[in-house]
Amino acid sequence: MKVLEVASSLRDWGGIERYVVYLTQGLTARGHEVEATCPPGSPLAQRLEVPHHRLALRGKHSLVALARYIRLLRSRDFDLIHVHFSPDFLMPAYAARLTGRPKVVLSRHVALRWSARKAPLYRRMFDHIIPVADAVQKKLLESGIPAEQMTVAKAGCPASVRTRPVEETRAALGIDGHAVGCFGRLVSEKGLDTVLKAKPEMTAQVHIFGEGPKRAELEKIAHGAKFHGFVPDVVDAMGAVDVVAIPSIWAEAFPFAALEAMSLARPILASRIGGLPEMVEDGVNGLLFDAGNSQDFLAKQRELEGDPARGVEMGLRGQSLHAAEYTVEKMAERIEAVFVKVRG
Repeated sequence: MKVLEVASSLRDWGGIERYVVYLTQGLTARGHEVEATCPPGSPLAQRLEVPHHRLALRGKHSLVALARYIRLLRSRDFDLIHVHFSPDFLMPAYAARLTGRPKVVLSRHVALRWSARKAPLYRRMFDHIIPVADAVQKKLLESGIPAEQMTVAKAGCPASVRTRPVEETRAALGIDGHAVGCFGRLVSEKGLDTVLKAKPEMTAQVHIFGEGPKRAELEKIAHGAKFHGFVPDVVDAMGAVDVVAIPSIWAEAFPFAALEAMSLARPILASRIGGLPEMVEDGVNGLLFDAGNSQDFLAKQRELEGDPARGVEMGLRGQSLHAAEYTVEKMAERIEAVFVKVRG
């Protein structure tokens, strides 16, 4: 099958960008011919291993982009277009309709409803929709998207591999004793203040990895938490903490931080929100707490700190789950099945 992955508005290096890279790798390994669109010079362009077209889109109603997509579809005999992100999923879909060419599939990456105005349009524009989690499908059902137009297909990622021994990394990062690690952009929706508000009552260390606009504000309530900023060896850092915390206060659909923690055999402390309860089974590969509730977070954190063997066991269960269900190969297999069904 010849597939075009659309990513012409993706200029950062976050979850959707990684999804696109991993999926193109997985589909190529399964024998498909995959191409992509992406902004020139973007992190995505630097990482894609498949042929990609230099195409940047900033507004969702760009007639320039529409013309470029029409030319691209007329010059290439794609079987299917796969779109991902709201700024750039309308023009490729319109181009497909105008040229009468390939089917169009949308992956929905956020657990948010569509408005009463958008949902009917999207029902007509896309041949099929892939919610990346059950929580996403629930929101789309509430929006009026029929169940038969959707297939949940969850993501996967490569198994993370450390580049140096754990003790060496812990020493370099100043980790001594039980440590909780938070990984990601320092923005309000990540809920890091939930952890920091609990810090005065914690005996464990808190290590925060990442940058973002909320860093200065969060540092004012750090209570001894250590901010490392961006680190190039994030896998080593994640593998060096005892627990990975994902304290999001908005409905994350299927965050890669959880998958990476699983692959590294780290137990997860996660908010009970969005798709996280689908990834973290309470008491199995981690513990869940009420989103935004610092005291509930503290209670669950103390459970893991007080029983290290239980944390190790949870981490190993998560690692087994990743190997069985959340590899790039499994991800590509699930998406391929949707593509085959849509193409007919």
